[in-house]
Amino acid sequence: MMETSMRIGARWAGTIIVIRNYALIVMILALGGIFVITRDAQADDKPVVIASFSTSIDGQDENVKQNIMIACSKIDGIVISPRSLISFNEIVGEGSAKNGFAPGRVLYRDQVVMEPGGGLCQVSSTLYNALLMAGCVIVERHRHFQPVTYVPLGLDATIKYGKKDLRMRNPHAVSLRIELRADDASLRAVVSAERKIPHRYEIATEEEEVPLPSAGEMDRIRPGMMVHVYRKRYRGDVLQENSLLYRDYYQPAYIR
Repeated sequence: MMETSMRIGARWAGTIIVIRNYALIVMILALGGIFVITRDAQADDKPVVIASFSTSIDGQDENVKQNIMIACSKIDGIVISPRSLISFNEIVGEGSAKNGFAPGRVLYRDQVVMEPGGGLCQVSSTLYNALLMAGCVIVERHRHFQPVTYVPLGLDATIKYGKKDLRMRNPHAVSLRIELRADDASLRAVVSAERKIPHRYEIATEEEEVPLPSAGEMDRIRPGMMVHVYRKRYRGDVLQENSLLYRDYYQPAYIR
């Protein structure tokens, strides 16, 4: 989005002349010239980055990295108009072989399985965190059954085409633009606004272990966890609001 600046000019014989010397203003006024304010189309300020979030894909296999690259290519450059929604599934589509997605590791409840589209949840989770930090409103978001390793506990967003989506609303009076890029080591989401917004946001989590009775002969390898997710809104350095967005509960994990 181009931001325009103002310049002072004079209309003289049908021609607009840019004036840098203010002594000339008095002369033109005396001669009956008419001053006009024009927009300088040469001023092309870059959008303001309001949030960014990165995750590591360094340990992912090549199929997963390929799937991540495909999803990034579909989302990168998307603009969310004021008050409108973004849907991950509508943009990316089904993570199927016919759509070009390769088999990759997918966390399904408490198991890792091989399915086309493995890696898409890392894309949705990375995007989710950037949009949270940009102040976007959660319309639909689902957690994984078990914690994932690429984002902090409680900040994941799983997707399943036709069943589970990530949908967020832009609450601002300006459009937001998403940049989503990946290389061989990392995945990065950047959210820019067409001009500066009045607030900035921070995300914070609090974790607590949930005590549960013994599961007989099984050994617990991870306790049950409750995560409280908060968003802080600042104006300058002044904290204006600290809102509890949601609570997530992750069941304990056992082995026999």
